[in-house]
Amino acid sequence: MNTRLAGRPFAPLATLAVLAALASPAVACPTHHVEVGAATAKSDRPVSAREVLDTPFVKLVEITMKPGAVLSDHAVDQAITVQATRGSATLKVGDVTEKLTPGAVVLVAPGMKHAVTAGDAETVVLLHLLPLPGGAPAAGSAPAPAHKH
Repeated sequence: MNTRLAGRPFAPLATLAVLAALASPAVACPTHHVEVGAATAKSDRPVSAREVLDTPFVKLVEITMKPGAVLSDHAVDQAITVQATRGSATLKVGDVTEKLTPGAVVLVAPGMKHAVTAGDAETVVLLHLLPLPGGAPAAGSAPAPAHKH
């Protein structure tokens, strides 16, 4: 798996450390089985979203983008991971541009502006929204609206 943090590669174990640091150790998380890439109703919209899982520990959102569709610049108050599960896309985080392909994961820090542009084929992107401990916004970032599509 190719894992990157704002344009720089980092070890998958570092990803686990970041995720563990963001989770609250005081509360046990039950196991959830979810279907990613499950068949959904076709939409005429260029971008459609499906909430896959919503817990206090993580929220998973699957976004389907038609070829060339754009999710314009926006920021959220949580850390997120972004990965393409089908197709390809370009992810712009601040001044860094990353190519998203299946198997690659990009971690975006809380409050960082980011945008996604789908490639030449239908693209499915999976977002993991990771709440900060205690629900506090990231240091130095202005609170942003919840990540909704």
